[in-house]
Amino acid sequence: MTLPRQIVTAQGTAAGSNVHLRVLATTDLHAHLLPYDYITDKRANGIGLAHLAEIIVAARKASPNVLLVDNGDTLQGAPLADAAVAEIVPSGRLHPMIAAMNALGFDVATLGNHDFDFGLPHLVASLDGAEFPVVSANARCTNGTICLPRRCLLERHVVDAAGQGHVLQIGVTGAMPPQVALWNKPHLQGQMVFDDIVSTVATEVSALRDEGADIVLVLAHSGYGALDSAPRAENVALQVAQLPGVDAVVAGHTHKVRPEHLMSGCPDPNSAAPSAAPMVQPGAFGSHLGCIDLVLERIEQTGSDRANDGPRWRVCQTQAVSFATTQRRSLGAVPLRRMLSGFPKLRLDMAREHNATRSYVARPLGNSAVALETFFSILAPCAATQLVADAQRGAAEPLIAARPELADLPVLSAVAPFRAGGRSGPLNYSDVPAGPLKLRHAADLYLYPNRLSVLRITGQGIRDWLERSASIYRQIDPGADGPQQLIDPEFAPYNFDRITGLHYQIDISKPPRTNADGDEVYDTPARICDLRLIDGRPLSPEDEVIVVTNSYRAAGGGHMRAAAAAREVFVTSFSVRDAVARYISDATRAVDPVIEPTFSLRPLGGVDVIYETGKGALRHPKRLAALGLTAMDAENPEGFYPFCLTL
Repeated sequence: MTLPRQIVTAQGTAAGSNVHLRVLATTDLHAHLLPYDYITDKRANGIGLAHLAEIIVAARKASPNVLLVDNGDTLQGAPLADAAVAEIVPSGRLHPMIAAMNALGFDVATLGNHDFDFGLPHLVASLDGAEFPVVSANARCTNGTICLPRRCLLERHVVDAAGQGHVLQIGVTGAMPPQVALWNKPHLQGQMVFDDIVSTVATEVSALRDEGADIVLVLAHSGYGALDSAPRAENVALQVAQLPGVDAVVAGHTHKVRPEHLMSGCPDPNSAAPSAAPMVQPGAFGSHLGCIDLVLERIEQTGSDRANDGPRWRVCQTQAVSFATTQRRSLGAVPLRRMLSGFPKLRLDMAREHNATRSYVARPLGNSAVALETFFSILAPCAATQLVADAQRGAAEPLIAARPELADLPVLSAVAPFRAGGRSGPLNYSDVPAGPLKLRHAADLYLYPNRLSVLRITGQGIRDWLERSASIYRQIDPGADGPQQLIDPEFAPYNFDRITGLHYQIDISKPPRTNADGDEVYDTPARICDLRLIDGRPLSPEDEVIVVTNSYRAAGGGHMRAAAAAREVFVTSFSVRDAVARYISDATRAVDPVIEPTFSLRPLGGVDVIYETGKGALRHPKRLAALGLTAMDAENPEGFYPFCLTL
């Protein structure tokens, strides 16, 4: 096949005794093995590890020196992972993702925060079948349940531009956001602790150099962040790239794509200031493949700074790019199957696991009297999030009733739309038609295996919680001419909570409390207005209420500090998705959520705003009319459709 231009550009740049080393990287695969969407039960071109297989094979043929790495969040996400946890296939088989990575010849990997979502026993069992090292520098166990190497040295035989062979010592370390200890508190409390990424990686890089590493690669399951990020920050890949001794970085976690265009560099060996190492962040779900090309020149060095005096290598030229698999023809699963032609049992297992997953998520639950869609969920309450809120509350109320001290407290339910566009694109919306509901529809409405959690919180805490959520809206100037964009595209929709059991307005003429990353940028004036309980009583700052939510949010996930500061009442042993599935299956008739008018945008005297959503919104004309939305031009370059709303 013909490779994308970006991946062959570096061919021929290494001269003489120089070595061209190519690093190919995946990140945030989230159990997307095949180009298939089990939630919609349809083929999904442009995603899946299988989509990358042919490109990986061709890249290896184009360059004799290739390192293939994965940057974590691999074992959780798609229903394939849920099926593996549910043990719908016979025990003893490799995790489908691990089996595929073995077949493709991955050299090394690290873990992401979501790899802990199913608990340590499942993680240990999954990694046990890996034929490649898995490193994690900042994860420390307290009871010996899981012990991962903090770093590793890969000895690789490489060929220089003149055809001469050499032995290269490649040091690799990895790290993930330390916040995983909170996000997965039910699984990790008392068992694991997580250190600061930057300081830990710096220590491991120094150790790798002392152990003889010729070059050092960091697998940072962390977004780019800022150069001045505080200690223990979640997204710090830019800081990692600035560390002395780091030659290349793979970033991840935030599902962004960087760089989308080829970036080149030539480090200055005479500069006293360290230059940033080349870095890629190849999207998510197998949508992109990261490629870092390093040209290494051989130098002679003696001295005490190397474990064994002798030849050493220095990076003299770099190129980095993340390119989309959609730039290639539709590949499907065939290349991966071809690679596994020598392993017929494994290939058969993959086919069985795919079919078993489809059967698993096709299990009937019940029926819905209405469509459950999220196209307008950032603009107004919807039936999809109302169903989840009702299910959460229904599952929690018997447990709350068993606590007499909670009897007089109002019970609220906090929910967010998990599939509502954002960085995941214009196809990332829930759109379940009225009619039969299956397990895949419950997974559609609630993607993650978070447990049901119950908090006790003050009225002030609720207000702060809602201010964070309301920061998804841009500040609107009532006096401006022409329509203004309503939504901050960098704000993840799954961090936009509505809290049922309340009524409130949002004044978007006021500045947002936080930015998309949760940093507080304004403290006054407030956007949340006329905050009341559903019975009309004002909610004062000192009042106490009960909030039913999920374990991720209860731990402050999504930078929801008010939730983290609340008092935890209990965490259940079952997931929110289980609660949703049970709520549907226990219903004696088709579920028909009564949408609470939880929030609304405060009128601003006739100013026009632009609300962008998926094309599927056009399938709901009654909803468009009820919300006062008017279609504007055709879809924008990202594929979202703009609608005009007058406030």
